[in-house]
Amino acid sequence: MKQSDFLPASNAGQPKAQTAYNYIRHGIITMRMEPGATISEKETCAELGVSRTPMREAVLRLAQEGLVNVVPSGGTFVNSISLRGVIEGHLIRSSLELRMVRLAARVYDPAHERDFDLLMFLQGNAAKRQDYDQSFSIDNDFHRLLCTMAGFPDVWQTIHNATGQLDRVRRRAIPRSGFFDEVEKEHRAIYDAIRAGDADAAYDLMRQHLDDTAKVVEYVIAEEPGLIVEEPGFDLSNVDIMLSPGRQ
Repeated sequence: MKQSDFLPASNAGQPKAQTAYNYIRHGIITMRMEPGATISEKETCAELGVSRTPMREAVLRLAQEGLVNVVPSGGTFVNSISLRGVIEGHLIRSSLELRMVRLAARVYDPAHERDFDLLMFLQGNAAKRQDYDQSFSIDNDFHRLLCTMAGFPDVWQTIHNATGQLDRVRRRAIPRSGFFDEVEKEHRAIYDAIRAGDADAAYDLMRQHLDDTAKVVEYVIAEEPGLIVEEPGFDLSNVDIMLSPGRQ
């Protein structure tokens, strides 16, 4: 695997531990590193040109996010996709983002319009090229922008740290029919409500946008049975209610 397959150009100049973290996490989220795959610290260090210390920092962070399992004297392995982890990530994400979108509408600054227009341009361009990885990245950039507009940019990092398992499922579902047009339309509607200062409408639109997660999980389970591990108390019989904020 080439470093360029995983690392966006924006990683240039970042601390080495962050570079290693981004490299491995991106590989896991995009499923280039599949569940059960062994992560060779030695090979990855050589690929990235980093020492063992930043590599271990990156692996520890990924383990804390539930994306890898470190077996003492046995190696580091990519974890399975846990349905419980997906649901937990969604609960954290929806709770925080629904607060952020209200705040963003109440304190909206027109200076953010340029950032939004750029994201919509890039999203449309990714759709034309059917570039799944870029589309997923831009989707996250939109949600990060909402936190910035709300005045709490660091909240996005909290969301990011909690949603590794969820991101794997979201990324896997991008090829489903209608994804590109659907997401662009929903993002525009949310932003228009924020720009209009309508906090209630922005909240409702975001809730509907996040409600789609249940369909995403069901799609992935139907397309790839066994990819998502169901645990006692966390299975398809209750996933719809747990993943739909409008029904809580």
